[in-house]
Amino acid sequence: MSEPLIEEGGKPFPSFLRWETFLSLGLTAGLLTFLVAQIDFDSVLHDLAQSDKTYILLGFLAHYATYPVRGLRWRYTLGDITRDIPARTFGLIVFFYNAVDNVVPAKLGDLYAAHMARINFRIRRSSALGSIVFLRLIDAWIVFLLAGVSSWFAFSKHLPEGVAWVLGGGFLLALIVTATSVSIMLIKHTTPSWVPSRISEMIEAFHDNMWPARKDWPPILSLTVIIWSLETLWIFCLIKAFGVSLSLPELIFLTQIPLLASAFPLTPSGAGAVEITLFGCLQLLGVPASLAASITVLNRLIDYWLHIGLGGLVWAFRTPLGIHTLRERYTLRSESD
Repeated sequence: MSEPLIEEGGKPFPSFLRWETFLSLGLTAGLLTFLVAQIDFDSVLHDLAQSDKTYILLGFLAHYATYPVRGLRWRYTLGDITRDIPARTFGLIVFFYNAVDNVVPAKLGDLYAAHMARINFRIRRSSALGSIVFLRLIDAWIVFLLAGVSSWFAFSKHLPEGVAWVLGGGFLLALIVTATSVSIMLIKHTTPSWVPSRISEMIEAFHDNMWPARKDWPPILSLTVIIWSLETLWIFCLIKAFGVSLSLPELIFLTQIPLLASAFPLTPSGAGAVEITLFGCLQLLGVPASLAASITVLNRLIDYWLHIGLGGLVWAFRTPLGIHTLRERYTLRSESD
């Protein structure tokens, strides 16, 4: 339920500037430095110059159009308590916390999303986190199933060992998210009486928003279909810009397998692992190494590095965009009082 911000908002949010983050960033920098050293940038620049810029623009728009759709889906997941909040705000916060996820390891951006929801939506962090776990659960199984089916059709004669390992990791991820959800359900119904009431309330709030109301399922599922259709369209436009044509199973395979690699927890959003996986997948599909490198570079420039930069712009202009920090929210409340 919605509640006054003062009850929970006054507590400092855990900082991401810890040794684990710096270790992850160091690992990422080392891995990306190694990968950059392997790239023939003259060849990449030549391929980019020859590419179809219209397809690149369409792919860019398709990819970034997923964020307002993701925001609207999150709004439905949270239920009626957020219906009076503009859908645009949800899209902006989803866009920003995914940019944060690109610079912190192990999906810690999800915790920041719950923090931002607390400030801007005035709901419990545990409620917001429950809704995010639900969406992660849906997406994890969709990505795994699409990756598995498309891999079967694309490599029906012989599934490459590397692909099998990535699929295994994706299946493990989906199981972990599912096990977390089931555990929370069981804990809610078997919480010992000695557990503090505040903790019990947090568990209940987490659980209540982890399973949306029945009336919200149709729009959530419809928006999920739109999201993954746009992501597939983004990859289609990307490779089409370089004159590469793939069958539908191969296209879905190329979209989903690198997404499984993005769950690699030791670097932000799987940085390094995604590049290696995408490049390897392109080669498995018969794309020459030099062209595969060019496609991979452009993919990560648009999907990863540009997202970080645009996320910084959103943060810089957060006030006119209607996004607030904890201090700004208290300042607004003080002025209204």
